[in-house]
Amino acid sequence: MRQIARHDVVFVAGTAGEHELTWSQKAHEREGCHPHLHGPRNRNQRMARVLDGTPDMAAVLHAFAAVMAHFEALRTLYPRDADGHPRSVVVASGVLQVDEYASDAPATSDELSALTLRLAEPGFGPDDLPLRAAVVTVDGRPLHIALSLHHFSADTTAARIVAERLARLAADPGADLGTGWQPRQIASFEASPSGLRHAHRVDAHDRVMLRQSAMPELQVPASHKGALYNFVCLDSAAVALAAAGLAKQYRTSVAAVLQAAYACVLAEHLGIGKCVFNTVIANRQTTFARESVAHIAGRVLVPVDTSLGSDRFPALCRAVDAALVKSSSVSLREPVRYARSLDEVSAELGRSADNPYMVNIRPIAPRTLIRDRVDRAQQDFERAMASSRYGRFPKDVDTYSGKLCFVVWDMSETAGISLGTDAASFDATDLEQILRSFERRLVGAAIGAHAARSGSFAGA
Repeated sequence: MRQIARHDVVFVAGTAGEHELTWSQKAHEREGCHPHLHGPRNRNQRMARVLDGTPDMAAVLHAFAAVMAHFEALRTLYPRDADGHPRSVVVASGVLQVDEYASDAPATSDELSALTLRLAEPGFGPDDLPLRAAVVTVDGRPLHIALSLHHFSADTTAARIVAERLARLAADPGADLGTGWQPRQIASFEASPSGLRHAHRVDAHDRVMLRQSAMPELQVPASHKGALYNFVCLDSAAVALAAAGLAKQYRTSVAAVLQAAYACVLAEHLGIGKCVFNTVIANRQTTFARESVAHIAGRVLVPVDTSLGSDRFPALCRAVDAALVKSSSVSLREPVRYARSLDEVSAELGRSADNPYMVNIRPIAPRTLIRDRVDRAQQDFERAMASSRYGRFPKDVDTYSGKLCFVVWDMSETAGISLGTDAASFDATDLEQILRSFERRLVGAAIGAHAARSGSFAGA
């Protein structure tokens, strides 16, 4: 793969201006977020995507210009004021440089990953656009786009949406982009009387949920240096099949199915009857929020009563789904007030009020999962279970130190699920046992209790 050209993509939009940082941006700034590639506080997401159809380079570059003009977050710069604090400045026009790389054959995932990393180096300055991009061609035909997204706009949902919109527009220049991220409107709402009232309601909700938490506190290593962070991954077609089928059967969301199964398994493993999750999800309550706040993942405390058990799994799914919908607006709050609340509740409880259990599940609709495969027979589940792949790899403690982290990182033909925590809380064997139980419980619920008690699904 070699670079053969650099294209200047000129974008012109009808909106510009300056605004206060949103609460999420303030939190990043307070943590010392710097727009560089390396370091634990950096926000950087890289993504590559195959282009549908047979667009030419002109169509792809047009798509870049349209997406840049549409999304204010991609046109936001963060220059520092005299005191060194960042400001949010939305520019109305500019030039995005898109590199063109030629390849003799379609690029592999490893090659695309290396390309996105190359785009990110050597880091971004506060006056740089938060997006860098490249197009990979074979015999002159664009096949892939590669993106590196930085600054306060950098999270997985943001990168995914940008890549999807680019691919859609390249294939169909007249496609509707829908509502875009408008940081100025978010900041304006947060400073408004209704936004402040919302933040106060969130604060009261969080206090109640923190006091009700039945989860024990995980151990935080005394020293991060040399500590281990166990991480277990599951790549399972069975989970994807079961989650899609259950969500469709019980008319609930895939996120609710996954979280309900995880709640049952984790509570069973810990020997307790109730869970309170500190859940990280995008605000999906309204059409506007679905995309405009998608890059602000708010922490939502969702109580889940696992005493319902697997025999009442449908009710548990619906209960979780209702809790997620009801609580999804918790992604906007005053960061200073929230931090103060945590301190006050911690003093009341006599321990840290930071709930150590974090779940990151995108609210995926059943119809987006394996559309024609959700009604597979039992033997298909058996084959899928047999093909499940587990991986273990201990590594240095990172920002999730002291927390149990459960992440669904893909839901397509297979479901990629990662579970990890510091070595002082659970070892890799514990984590693998939890994931295996999670998979068996989902499959058992999908094929029915009778099938689950027979054959290879005993104990599901």
